[in-house]
Amino acid sequence: MTVAPRLGEMAGSNSPWNDFDTTVLHEVTDPAQVAILTDPRRVRFLRPFLARSATVSQVAAELDVTPNALLYRVRRMLQVGLLQVVEERQRAGRAVKIYRSSHDGYRIPMTAMRFDDLRHRVDTYGRVIIDDLARAYTAALAQAPRHDRILARNRDGEVWGSDLVPTRTRTGHPVLFADAVVWLNRGQAEMVQRKFEEAITEALQRPDLESSGGPRTAFLTMGAFLPMPD
Repeated sequence: MTVAPRLGEMAGSNSPWNDFDTTVLHEVTDPAQVAILTDPRRVRFLRPFLARSATVSQVAAELDVTPNALLYRVRRMLQVGLLQVVEERQRAGRAVKIYRSSHDGYRIPMTAMRFDDLRHRVDTYGRVIIDDLARAYTAALAQAPRHDRILARNRDGEVWGSDLVPTRTRTGHPVLFADAVVWLNRGQAEMVQRKFEEAITEALQRPDLESSGGPRTAFLTMGAFLPMPD
């Protein structure tokens, strides 16, 4: 029996964001669908409906947009076949439609994307990621008592450049931001990779924290642990 490969297995990783069966993802080549799925700003309106049924009002609240603004996007995704109506709930006046993605997952081949090359693709997605990072980082830094920039060598001999970011916001939410080029051997690098993945996985799977940690808040979580190119 052949077992379908998962991204985590292919990459040698068990992280929750890599746990996908790549053989069952719907391959997309339709230009109208590809245009939405490869546009970081447009695809955010599809994400809440992916493998999940929801109303326009529910998703609009999650995305912090007006229902009318989302409805425009929903109609376009219905038109190109990325969304489907799975249920209509009757109520006084107009029925409430329940939407869901037409497939539970999508795979867009590089050959179907409208990018000049891989760097063009990464730059396109990167701009949106950096914009989100800049907004979240600015909001966190604004709550620090000082906005100085520091450059110093720590007790382990590593050079760090950083702002004096607070460890918590005024409302009590934890903050962590650090950037540096650290020289590690392969074993040390694999340990960092493993610990980061374990921390995220444990936090998502702890029912005791779910009930005692208070209401959920969206956190921008980014893991960039990459060997520097020559």
